Amino acid sequence: MTAEDHPQSIPANRNRRNFINIALGTLTAIFTASLFYPLFRFLWPSADRSGGEGRIGIPLEELLVGQSRVVVVRGEPVLVIREANKVAAVSAVCTHMSCVVKYRGAGVIACPCHTATFDLNGNVMGGPAPRPLPSYPVRIEGRNIVVGT
Repeated sequence: MTAEDHPQSIPANRNRRNFINIALGTLTAIFTASLFYPLFRFLWPSADRSGGEGRIGIPLEELLVGQSRVVVVRGEPVLVIREANKVAAVSAVCTHMSCVVKYRGAGVIACPCHTATFDLNGNVMGGPAPRPLPSYPVRIEGRNIVVGT
């Protein structure tokens, strides 16, 4: 059987083959982009930090000793911790994979995703976190804990 015997079948096969190649190429491109997107976001985080105020006040009676709270300061989630002799405010976003960290008590902040741990100053105590949590200025003014400038 030659191509001259069935002149219509060769273009149909090429069209089908071209369609399958384009579909597979598109799916491969989408899959590859989905793999690299988290890496891209990690290396170049968004500069848009809208939302939230530059200064947040929390009444002392709403944050008791040993408790913590996540507030938004200039669009960033900030973990505010009140201890007996110290008030601390650090970024609530883990520097490893951007999970939201939680205060575990006894001066330990932990990331629930990959078990990175930080002290109250945001310094890495253990786990895969590559750098400390950024800290925020915090002070007690009257009956409020003030975070931010």
